[in-house]
Amino acid sequence: MLLTCEKCQTIFRIEDSAIAPTGQHVRCSVCEHVWHVTPSFQPDNNPDDDMLKETASKLRLPGIILISVMCLSSLFFAFRGSVTALYPPLTAVYQLLGLQIEPDLSVLQVVDLNAAYDTKILRIRGNLLNTASLPAHSSALQVTVTSQQGVLLAQQTLMPEDKLLDADQKTAFFIQLELEGAEQAEILVTPVSGNISF
Repeated sequence: MLLTCEKCQTIFRIEDSAIAPTGQHVRCSVCEHVWHVTPSFQPDNNPDDDMLKETASKLRLPGIILISVMCLSSLFFAFRGSVTALYPPLTAVYQLLGLQIEPDLSVLQVVDLNAAYDTKILRIRGNLLNTASLPAHSSALQVTVTSQQGVLLAQQTLMPEDKLLDADQKTAFFIQLELEGAEQAEILVTPVSGNISF
């Protein structure tokens, strides 16, 4: 870089790096004049930086699409029970992909449980209630009958009448068991997990 003294017109050759990028004061070694100079050069853009910026710009939209697809896929995987309860035909798609669909037991509740015993026949009926605000799959129910002493008299699994339950909807269940000594039996009916198929 060449500098010319404003007073005596002496020309000096200096390295470009000797001048600060924002400029600085310099003193002429001949006449002692002081003046402010700014660098006459602009740092060249690094071609690698330009290429990186261009590549990042080109990949921005595909990257956003890829991340969106991954997020949606994760949601469809994690909430497949809710998704298929809202739109049952998707159950076949999940099954083709080898993914099981299980009911959400946290929203299912056994209500209106009633039992009657007559001539060695125990009849148990009740309803399975969907307590959620969205549709849900109904689940299998495990019926456990024990004596007052805690002896297991019978245990059986059954399916309620409806496979899908709308919000706050009930579906009935009924089972008939042939048992001896079940007059004072304790009956427990609980929703159990299991793969759903249509």
